[in-house]
Amino acid sequence: MSEPQNRPRPRTRAEALELAKNFRKIPTTLTEPKPPPKELPPEEYQKAEAEYEQKMKQYWLESLYGANYEENPIYQWREPYWDNEWEAIKDLIL
Repeated sequence: MSEPQNRPRPRTRAEALELAKNFRKIPTTLTEPKPPPKELPPEEYQKAEAEYEQKMKQYWLESLYGANYEENPIYQWREPYWDNEWEAIKDLIL
């Protein structure tokens, strides 16, 4: 894998879009995770649901920004907000 680049994070949307012109995102190889079965005992279901949420968050991230999302200038610009955005939309997705 390539070494992390020490490029500064884009500060504006326009800057991120300009940098993204030369960026080629790699499609994700992940498949959309399936929710856990409702028949599981409560403690197992809770654990499986947390795992499902993490897998779905990763799948959604890679679907939006590419498997190489860490190099994507648009993701780099939005990264500080990603967890908050996920919390806001996860109930719509899950």
